[in-house]
Amino acid sequence: MKINYPPGRHLQSVGLGRREHGVTLVEMMVALVVGLILLAGIVQLFASNKQAYRLQEGANVLNENARFALAQIQYDLRMADHWGGVEASEVTLLSGLDSVTSNCAGTAAAIVATGLYGFDGTAASPLACIPATDYVANSDILLVRYADALRKASGKLATNDFYLRSAIGRRAMIFQGKTKASLPSDLVSATPTQTDAYAESPDAANYPFHSVVYFLRPCASQDRGTAGVCDAADDTIPTLARLTLRGTSLVEEDVIAGVEQLQLSYGVDLNADLVPDIYRRATDITTNNEWAKVVDVKLSLLIRNAERDTSYTDTTTYQLFGGVNGAPVSYTVPTNAQQFRRKVYNAAVQVRNMTRS
Repeated sequence: MKINYPPGRHLQSVGLGRREHGVTLVEMMVALVVGLILLAGIVQLFASNKQAYRLQEGANVLNENARFALAQIQYDLRMADHWGGVEASEVTLLSGLDSVTSNCAGTAAAIVATGLYGFDGTAASPLACIPATDYVANSDILLVRYADALRKASGKLATNDFYLRSAIGRRAMIFQGKTKASLPSDLVSATPTQTDAYAESPDAANYPFHSVVYFLRPCASQDRGTAGVCDAADDTIPTLARLTLRGTSLVEEDVIAGVEQLQLSYGVDLNADLVPDIYRRATDITTNNEWAKVVDVKLSLLIRNAERDTSYTDTTTYQLFGGVNGAPVSYTVPTNAQQFRRKVYNAAVQVRNMTRS
């Protein structure tokens, strides 16, 4: 059957002639711009959150580093001047000991029965065992020596390591594992009755000897340029480091990176009541010959975040321990390091072996 449509209306009535409309170029450009704006906002939000996370993570690492660094220094300070139940004045050195490689000279030498010694910060390194390139200008240096709390059996002594042989209440002597047989008879029994390599006097024992030097180094890694020193090829991250006696060498060890300043003040007991009467800097204690009277140490660590914050400028002048007669030391952040966030950590440590009654 044939259907007749009115002229001009039959195509429209069945929808065969309707025009289809798409997106115009203008509409597309507007949508694109709006999308880009939204995307830019999302990217900016993501970048801001990421930067905030990195800064917060850096702050957490800073606190962890500070706790670790303080724990290391505090332990050594608390052990300083421990000589196995003997006064430092009764400790002598066995003759014929090997020399220590790259030893710090004079009173700063590794094999000395002086529990504490220090140097105030200077423009150049005050110690020959710390090269000028490995020293942060004007930062203090701390030397600590002591006998370990744990005894060492004579049959297990390392050949080149240094030990203290102590007879409680009488005297002690520093020796090397290979020189044990040369110790005087009052420290080693003349009639062996044990299965050890050497029989022990009943009241004497061996203690590993420790000598540690804390200082600040101007780089964290020494591997990019000349190995073993900080140079122009290395980074510029100040690092707390230490020289530790290992056998017949002072071996450099990293403690933590990011320590910008180390300052120390020493409490001196002037009237023998085991309480600090005045705090002095290292130079004055050396001049007054008062190292044997130091019973307390105050230290300041200025530690900075590992992440640079370009939105932050630190122009603070920090007050640290270590000035003349207990006065603070002022430290202003260098211009090239003002975009790091930093924090001062202070601690006071009693030198227990100097205050024993």
